[in-house]
Amino acid sequence: MQVQPRACVYMLAWLFPLLSMWGIETGGVATFALPVFAFVLVPLVDLFVGRSPRLPNRDGVPLADWIMRAYVPLALLAVANGVSAADRWSTLEWIGNTLSLGVTAGVGIVVAHELGHRRSFALRLLARLMLWSAAYGHFRVEHNRGHHIWVATPYDPATARRNQPYYAFWWQAVSGTLHGAWMQETARLIKRQLPGWHWRNEVWQNVAATLLLGVLASVLGGLPGLLLFAAQAIIGFSLLEAVDYIEHYGLMRHRFADGRFERMTAAHSWSANHTVSNWLLFELQRHADHHMRPLVPFSALGDQAESPMLPASYPTMIMLALCPPLWFRVMNPRLDRHYQQLATERGMLAV
Repeated sequence: MQVQPRACVYMLAWLFPLLSMWGIETGGVATFALPVFAFVLVPLVDLFVGRSPRLPNRDGVPLADWIMRAYVPLALLAVANGVSAADRWSTLEWIGNTLSLGVTAGVGIVVAHELGHRRSFALRLLARLMLWSAAYGHFRVEHNRGHHIWVATPYDPATARRNQPYYAFWWQAVSGTLHGAWMQETARLIKRQLPGWHWRNEVWQNVAATLLLGVLASVLGGLPGLLLFAAQAIIGFSLLEAVDYIEHYGLMRHRFADGRFERMTAAHSWSANHTVSNWLLFELQRHADHHMRPLVPFSALGDQAESPMLPASYPTMIMLALCPPLWFRVMNPRLDRHYQQLATERGMLAV
């Protein structure tokens, strides 16, 4: 395979599972290496390196896909290592390793999100495996068939309303994603003249697969292993929902008198073009372009001119979202300016 330098930067994402495993092996304060890397070092490097220029659509890089796929076995290996060692940790190591594995799982869901949009059965199965390990297998169903249709409307549980704290949004998103996936699968099965509770319901399959992984965690690490498996999954999907909160906060599509919503555009997704964090998150922060072109590989995503830009990269914004008053103070004025700009542009077009 021809060397593709632009693809190699995505290998930085492997630091998440690798630092997790290093912390598990080393113990002590090393167990906090990954949280410090993700939420302290990366934001500082983003500030130093700066933003990328607003890029047009690019050519995809095939090697980047293989680098991304390799993340899944690395993440699963990290969880297995943690589960098998959990009964030997001190309280400090429990906290550090659980946070580290949770962050690794959160980035793993980012990978699963990307793979879940692919047409290949093998890639979608790889996505499901990653999601099973994070107890969030139903995400792929609701995200693909619900979120991408109803984003920026009241019908989308993954769209945060203005002045909605992250903690209230978390329950809305977690419960709504599960309910939406169940309804999507029930409708699909009814079309095939099968009951919604049929074993072919993907929600049931996901629950069964996650429970099986929980049993394996118990076999490997006993009760401590099972508790670690559950804790890293909760942290992982909570980070995912923090990202969902950030990506669409306060952006709602206009509803016409007849009940229809305006067409979804890049103006309904926040983006960030911070260089290093985009490498680490497989370009997830170019989120508006993903919504406009959901089947395009992540390495081909660019920036959409209509998309409002976040003031900082996702790691910083996640920390900000955990403090609602500070989040509202930073984001609400930007939200107002975005709507004012849209109103001006639409007024000019109407003239």
